[in-house]
This record gives sequence, structure tokens and C-alpha cells, in this order.
Amino acid sequence: MNLLIQNILPPQTLPDGIERDRVSLQWYEADRRILRKTSNGGRDIAFRLLKEGQRLHHGDLVFLNDKLAVTIEIEPSEVMVLSPQTLPEMARACYEIGNKHTPLFLDGNELLLPFDKPLFEWLAAAGFAPKRDTRRLNEQLRANSAQGHGHHHHHHDHPHGHHHEH
Repeated sequence: MNLLIQNILPPQTLPDGIERDRVSLQWYEADRRILRKTSNGGRDIAFRLLKEGQRLHHGDLVFLNDKLAVTIEIEPSEVMVLSPQTLPEMARACYEIGNKHTPLFLDGNELLLPFDKPLFEWLAAAGFAPKRDTRRLNEQLRANSAQGHGHHHHHHDHPHGHHHEH
């Protein structure tokens, strides 16, 4: 059975007796707009997500009919965990990590990053006390510019010689 997935369905309670299948993804595959995977049940699944900034999350329902439900499973991976204790510590951690253009994830009050030995050592030397763990990278933090959001405003002249907002 081949399935083409173009939308993420709203969360809902699945009926009893329905077959449940999962598509396992690595964290870095979750924001790809076009992706082909084989589900745990052997189905060929093609993703073509057209909405800007759409990202698959662990547990997302991507297909449902009267016989089958297909959900997303983000595989746990090796991560670095930072546990800033104060808002200034959190701000400094986000600022420093952002400067390195490393993917950053939020899990409660902890920051998670994909494990990278040189970065782990740098974070330790910078006083962040990173821990190594296996976690699911699910809630990625993104800067607005990375999501394609821009701003716009209008400029136009007025015959009466002064400027005012519209």
C-alpha cells in the first residue's frame, strides 16, 4: 500500500480495533517537506508537506481511514542536555548556541542539542555543565528569520508634506 501524506491531521482518539502503523524518523528528517519512508508495517509512505514551516512531531497522526491509522515516531538519539538554572543562564546558553548555528530543542526547562563531541567540550569549558543522554528531539527552537517570516511596511508621499502612519 502506497500512501501520499500532504497534511498533519488534528489529534484525535483512534477507534478501537483499527490497525496502527508508525513511520519512524530521525530528528533531522522531521522538517523535510519531501520524504519517502517505509513504515514499521512495510507500507511505502511519501510525504509532500507544502505548508511553510510545517514540521512532523512525535505522535502526529498523518493518515486515518476506517481500517488504518499512521502516526509519526521520532527516534530517540544521543543528545547533550543543558539545564540553565536562571533566566540569564538560559539567555546566555541560547545566544552562544545560536551563534554556532546548531539545532536547539526545548524539553521542559532543559535545552537539548544533537551530540557533538567538540561542542560538548566547548560547552563544558564555557561553564554550561552539559550532560550526555539519549532523548527524543521533538520541539526545535527556531529564529523567526529561519521560518521565512518577514516584515513589510508601506511608503508613500502625501501632497501636504508631512508623514503619518497608516
